[in-house]
Amino acid sequence: MDPDFSEIHLVMRLFIRILLFIVVFGYGTVYSGAQNIGAWSFQFHLPELTVFSTLTEPVEKIEQILEEERNNYSILKGWVFAVGIETLIEPQTSGQWDTIPEKGYVWRTGIRAEKALSLNLYIENFRMQSGMAIYVYNKPANYVVGPFDVRNNGNGGIVSVQSLPGDMLIVEWNIPIHTSPSNNFTITSVGYGFRDITAENKMISLDLAADCNMDVNCITGNHWQRERRSVVRLETTLQTERGRETQYCTGTLVNQAVDDNRKKPYILTAHHCISTSQMAQSTTFVFGYEKAYCKGNTPSIPVGITGSTLVATKRELDFTLLELSPGKLTTAHKPFYAGWNASTNTPQGVTGIHHPQGDVKKISVANNSLVTGTFTDKKTDLYCDKNAHWIVKRWHEGTTEKGSSGSPVFDAENKIVGTLSGGNATCSNPTDDYYSKFSEQWNRYPDSNESLKTWLDPDNRGITSIWGYDPVAPYEGRYEMLGNIGKNEEKVLIGSGEWGYLTSQNDRNWISFAERIRNDTVANIIGMEVHIAELSEMGAKVRFAVWSGPDFPVTLLYAKDTVVTAEYNNYPMHVYIDRPLEITGDFFIGYSFDDYNDPQEIFAVYQSEKRPLTGLSTMYIEESNGSWMALDEYVIPPIYSSLGIRALGTFSKEKQLYLNTYKELRIVSQQGNNNIFACLEDPSIIVKFECYDTSGRQVMVKEVNRNMVMLGNIAYLQIELDISNLPPGIYLIRAFDKNKILSGKFVKL
Repeated sequence: MDPDFSEIHLVMRLFIRILLFIVVFGYGTVYSGAQNIGAWSFQFHLPELTVFSTLTEPVEKIEQILEEERNNYSILKGWVFAVGIETLIEPQTSGQWDTIPEKGYVWRTGIRAEKALSLNLYIENFRMQSGMAIYVYNKPANYVVGPFDVRNNGNGGIVSVQSLPGDMLIVEWNIPIHTSPSNNFTITSVGYGFRDITAENKMISLDLAADCNMDVNCITGNHWQRERRSVVRLETTLQTERGRETQYCTGTLVNQAVDDNRKKPYILTAHHCISTSQMAQSTTFVFGYEKAYCKGNTPSIPVGITGSTLVATKRELDFTLLELSPGKLTTAHKPFYAGWNASTNTPQGVTGIHHPQGDVKKISVANNSLVTGTFTDKKTDLYCDKNAHWIVKRWHEGTTEKGSSGSPVFDAENKIVGTLSGGNATCSNPTDDYYSKFSEQWNRYPDSNESLKTWLDPDNRGITSIWGYDPVAPYEGRYEMLGNIGKNEEKVLIGSGEWGYLTSQNDRNWISFAERIRNDTVANIIGMEVHIAELSEMGAKVRFAVWSGPDFPVTLLYAKDTVVTAEYNNYPMHVYIDRPLEITGDFFIGYSFDDYNDPQEIFAVYQSEKRPLTGLSTMYIEESNGSWMALDEYVIPPIYSSLGIRALGTFSKEKQLYLNTYKELRIVSQQGNNNIFACLEDPSIIVKFECYDTSGRQVMVKEVNRNMVMLGNIAYLQIELDISNLPPGIYLIRAFDKNKILSGKFVKL
């Protein structure tokens, strides 16, 4: 069919409609590489679309699926929510053509399906020329995906358009005037959604995850804020005896033992979710589908990344490794490459992150050790290798559901140790979930297309465990914590006077609170742990900050405004910054309030109990006039105390061999974390040692041996001390005999 070349008037639509193509809510992801101003019909006045294909509800297919679920035929945890209706929709034989003078042509067609709760598309023979683009949106145009353009040509001619809510879709093809509008694609299937994919229709009994599931941004997910970004929702098309069906599963972006510039976007999931190249090509990967904060409003449906390549898969281990289509994953998706552990050691407690029923991201916790078992699903003839699965005997928080299949389970070191196959766990009986062991997926089978080792350790470095990698704030490894309150020291709240506390909004009108971190090393700060003591029911808006300065907070290095919800009352909250800060020397971490006139609004942090006269005091406050002062210099009588805040990051010794010390005592901290070496210039001195933490309490260190060393032209007595029993922190050490006392300090990482 040739296009109609009749003239039409150019009328610009509202700019706010255009923005719908670019951004989806605050937590939605941006379509990879999309740099456009949207579909032409949103910019120019076009005749009303009158061409619609009307589809009938596939009642029989839906009833078959629901009947199988009612009879519990399968314990797999994929979540079928749409069934395919075969179509043959092509621009040459259907749709409506319009012309925009000196711009090009627009082809549109409408698709309407009776009683559908959502619709998705399966497109084949996809071939776009430069400048061409396809957009898909629902009738109100409040959900839009696209553009699908030349960047989608390399996916075997397949483009899968993710589900959009409602019973009507419009497909729009924009064609520049210099190109030929030949038949460039065929819509071969429309996915008819019989389950709601949003939180808008809660009267539908199967629309959301069960109530016992917890949002990943609730308090249980506090220590998993980086790992949650690795977990993605998968929407994939599978071929069954009933025809095409669309299901939800979960996957994880995984790290590799290579340099940052060589890392590939590998997604780990279950074999029963994706097992063929065609399924991989038709899958949409959605990053960041979660609530902004605990029990908050559900975000709008984010736009996903379409298409991947099958890298490795094994039915007997129920795992699949995929590589996202090149160039589509960007930092705009805020990805995190999860770490993993391929050892055979039994995890002593695990955490799962997943998308039950395709819902926003949830978190589950099992406190007991896993056990080994064998997974079988007789309905689908899935018989996995003997003892190749971990069994979660009981979830202590949350559970898993249909849609959680392929999701990761993390050990206590925040590393993947398995992927979910299925099981019997529900909210009412959260027991017996089966996770395919990562250690079996690693290299149980030698062929590269049946194992992970070749892909995750391509240089054959022999690595079997790796930390996660953050490309947004480039950081790889495990963080440490550094603060000034001793492990056994009491944390308290101290009243200010008429109202408030010394660490909160108070009658003194203090606006900022900071903790000085003594740092003799090179610190790479990625965040802070704030032990919140009291919080008003409405929560509080707080600015967390990092400062540098020789004696007081002087230069603001980083600030982050955060809404802290009431659930963090009496809990240590982790606050991550967007980029790591490399700091040499002392620095300050803390928080500020822009304004507080309501005494009922309280955000208070614990502080250490009052210490003895001239005890360690590291807390600083800022008055409303901008003046900073140490707490012990401000309050009368003086209070010597520290804030309940610890820096998160790494504290290395890359820029200096020796820590700054006093007098002749030198303390050299080695690469290991179990021993230090104290060096004294006077080899004849008879020495014994005492060690104290930052609260002034004495802790035990054990002398290992003594020997003479030469540093430069000076002879030193070197004494090795065992510090393996000490928790991470800063310590003061003293060496003395009857006549002389030497002192220094060291950092235990």
